[in-house]
Amino acid sequence: MTRIVKTTETALVMAFFLFIGFYAYAQTDAPTAPSEQDIAGSLNLDQFSAPSVDIVVSASGVVGTTALLSARTSNISDNASEFQWYLDDRIMPLQSGKARTTFSFKTTEPFHLVRLVVLENGQKAAENTVSVSSFAVSLVWAADTFVPGDYEGKAMPIVGSRVTVTALPDIQGESPENLLYTWYVNSESQVRGVVNEQDFSFRITKNVSFVPVVVEVSNQSQSITVRQALTVPVLRPALFVYQGKEQPGSPPAGGSPQAGLSSGTAFVSRGEKLSVYAKPFYFHIQSANDLSYQWQFNNQSAASVPPDPNFLLLAIPKDSGTGTRTLSVSATSFIVLGEQARAELTVNIL
Repeated sequence: MTRIVKTTETALVMAFFLFIGFYAYAQTDAPTAPSEQDIAGSLNLDQFSAPSVDIVVSASGVVGTTALLSARTSNISDNASEFQWYLDDRIMPLQSGKARTTFSFKTTEPFHLVRLVVLENGQKAAENTVSVSSFAVSLVWAADTFVPGDYEGKAMPIVGSRVTVTALPDIQGESPENLLYTWYVNSESQVRGVVNEQDFSFRITKNVSFVPVVVEVSNQSQSITVRQALTVPVLRPALFVYQGKEQPGSPPAGGSPQAGLSSGTAFVSRGEKLSVYAKPFYFHIQSANDLSYQWQFNNQSAASVPPDPNFLLLAIPKDSGTGTRTLSVSATSFIVLGEQARAELTVNIL
């Protein structure tokens, strides 16, 4: 009985050591299953992909500038392949040929189509088409000076005026309120890289002839930047004096200001009355009544007709001599000290 037990114990011990040895062999020498990375690394997956080409627009701009494009191929030998470039469905033979992977042209329209056909051994291997959009920005401005209501021209700034410039960008795929704006006045940066800063205001503080303004507009990634400039003229307050048939209080006829010059010529017969209007331009006022008018005819003071201080009804005596006389008027602002203008009208007495 004792011998049988010992034999059994010996068998169990031998089985245990055999199991340990087999387990160690399995951990060291047994082959492992390949991973997905091993499979991918042992195969060139590109050899199963079809040839393709992408067109990259590396530069474009406002209409009239040069657009630059380049081809990026996959599974195509660039040096052995022929690249045929088309602009708006017309082949560009001078820029097509073997290994011609770049293309450029001068934009003439806001929108162009560029197509590329890649040939290998005379057979089409790949093709792609892209659109090339030009972009631009225009500027408009306004001043806070007074012009008559029937005047169709622009209110011009003077010293002390506030000028507001508005940028109107035209960049395809970009909303103006999401763009970055940098503004310059007299070559000095005033606003730099501010989102949605389409409107920019500044005040004219110096007696100069004009003020240069520049804007730079960029998208958020600053891959597109367009620049535009303008000059804002700076004038002085002006008066336009003319003969009219209107009665006091009625709207005067249209006219253009001539700062510091004669506004024209009037004709009147002896014994008749001459109606004369003075229109103010470019003052910092709300209406013509915000000015004080001083009239003179032939070097003598003349009184305006209430309640319109810018209207003069001039009576010519019957015994007046014929010939030319000078009618002058000066206007001074009640609101802004020093704002004034003067004009003359030549009166022909018949």
